[in-house]
Amino acid sequence: MASILKIPGKKLQARISTRDDNGNYKRILKSLGTKDRAVAEERLLEVEKVETLIRQGQKVDFWWMSGESTQVKHQTLQETVKIYKKYIRQERLKSGTIEVYELALKYLQKVLGKKFRISQISEKDIDKYKALFPSSRSPNTVNKNLRAIKSFLIWSFERGYINKVPRIKMIRTPRARPSYINEAEFKLILAKASPFMAKVFEMYLETGMRLSSPFIGEIRGFFLEISGSVGKNGIGQEIPLKLEHIELIAKMKILGWLPKSYSRAFWQACKDAEVTGKRFNSLRHTFALRTWLKTGDLYLTAKLMSHTSVQTTLIYTQFHISKLQADFPSLVKETSRVIPFKKAVI
Repeated sequence: MASILKIPGKKLQARISTRDDNGNYKRILKSLGTKDRAVAEERLLEVEKVETLIRQGQKVDFWWMSGESTQVKHQTLQETVKIYKKYIRQERLKSGTIEVYELALKYLQKVLGKKFRISQISEKDIDKYKALFPSSRSPNTVNKNLRAIKSFLIWSFERGYINKVPRIKMIRTPRARPSYINEAEFKLILAKASPFMAKVFEMYLETGMRLSSPFIGEIRGFFLEISGSVGKNGIGQEIPLKLEHIELIAKMKILGWLPKSYSRAFWQACKDAEVTGKRFNSLRHTFALRTWLKTGDLYLTAKLMSHTSVQTTLIYTQFHISKLQADFPSLVKETSRVIPFKKAVI
């Protein structure tokens, strides 16, 4: 509840207690326009009627300040987005994540208008937003934007800008199978890459590291350590390295090339080798598949891939064993076996 605050030499103030984005206590002061305690008590009742709106950040012009009737200025979508952008930058999110959020919110303002009252947002407005995307956009792209909008709305709800989060229904997409690279394809790709890039591609396939890992991790001994503050999903990771991997990462850092330079080089090598349907992340998928085939241990594979759930790792168990044996003949020779599944004990 609002209360009256007396500040020496000034008019009485209405004091409203609340908390900031970090959960710290703060107070909002609204002048009651008088030094008379009795008058201030009457005006405090009017402040209490719109106290919740004030806590939400909405501006209120009281009649004793403006000379006109009390007016509530509702929080607009543009104003809320501006505050949210400042918040996500303070949270030190990855630049790529911030770009996705900002683009999604730009589209939302395009559909609803910058002056749209954020408190009125509904499922119908979300449907309008989904309709913005043409059929040529992939469902994954649309869902990526919808997830960004959902994060924004949850944040808005937690701060009282909206009373509830509208239901956001993602577009159903079939779960894609991992795009791995068989031994014959990898030989063709290496043959079309420069000697340096060929070593880089081999390192990624042998370690299963993500494209960004060498650039955000620190080498300690024979491990590439990635802290949870920069790792995906906030998870830290320790990636075992060979001596040649350590030397290669050191050279990559000296060169100072952006990660996308290596991704483009891989794409060009695939194109020159006429190997289709592969992305840089296919190297990581190949590592996971080979690890599971060699060990038969799904939990170990999940650990090395830094998956948050072994359910994510299950995608590598969906290939027919005969195909995998044909695609990785040297692995069969090396282990004298390929383990598709651990036999169930009945």
